[in-house]
Amino acid sequence: MSARFTKTPDVPRTHGGVLLFRSCLVSGEYPGVEASTKWLFERLGIEYTVHPEQTCCTGLGYYADLIPIDTTVALAARNACVAVDDGHPIVAYLCSTCYAINKKARSILTVDEYRARTNAVLAKVDRCYDDRVAATVQHRHVLDILWGAHQSIPGLVRRRLDGLKVATHPACHYCKVFPDEVLGSSEDYMVPEELLMPAGAIPTGAYNEKTTHCGAGFRQRFVNPSISLAVTGEKLRRLAEEQVDVCVHMCPNCHVQFDRYHDIISATRHEDYPFVHLHAQQLLALALGADPDTVLGVETHSQNVEPLLERIGASTRAPMAGAAATSGGGR
Repeated sequence: MSARFTKTPDVPRTHGGVLLFRSCLVSGEYPGVEASTKWLFERLGIEYTVHPEQTCCTGLGYYADLIPIDTTVALAARNACVAVDDGHPIVAYLCSTCYAINKKARSILTVDEYRARTNAVLAKVDRCYDDRVAATVQHRHVLDILWGAHQSIPGLVRRRLDGLKVATHPACHYCKVFPDEVLGSSEDYMVPEELLMPAGAIPTGAYNEKTTHCGAGFRQRFVNPSISLAVTGEKLRRLAEEQVDVCVHMCPNCHVQFDRYHDIISATRHEDYPFVHLHAQQLLALALGADPDTVLGVETHSQNVEPLLERIGASTRAPMAGAAATSGGGR
């Protein structure tokens, strides 16, 4: 075990009752993240549903000061009712903002005054966030669910990641909003790397500025772009110093910030950041044999991940006649 991290404690396997909470950013930017998660759940035997009555968490609007907290809490309460009434009370989030905002609403709804105000609204749609719902609903990140099934992963590996150095970018809304509820260390979050180690991935563990923000800051990306991208650039520089091949993410907002702006920042700063960005579920699904196009949706990425796919034997593109072989991704 590397001295740069401590193994994440085991947790009980989730056998069923999971509601996969859809993310607007995942659906709009990287739908392959949702497809990869479903694919993994099915390979690992995790029973789940995607409920048609789920609504947006409004987290992006709330944190950008566009949506009032009462609206956000009411929608969170309604979504909790949907999950519990459907018999799938373990809500698994693809997005760390969805995770944080729903857990924040859970805390707010412990206050009688706020719960009464919320239920006055929910009554109009024949819902009620009562003690039954509050005691039954559970809020977990998708990686929490996958970690519970990690002992099954070695036997399912179909593509080796030998020699591939992987680093985690921890999502702030997972690690910093509820740090006491993080699996393992909130300062050196390791679940994504540990999920990939059975396939031969080399974990990076702790590195300088691991907990530094991605730079997006929701509206900061738009109202203070120079500051936003400066923060992102510093994180890219630190990751390049670690000589990583892949930075894995657990939040679509972070994924957007890094994947969409990586090459722009590199060109602007005249610095080389020779690695790519994938969601943790995408790289894990690759290791277990998923198709990079139909499952991972790599065509939605701004970065060219084809060299990485070729390196691990996952390329689906036929080589051009007379073209020289392309060396693998990363360095």
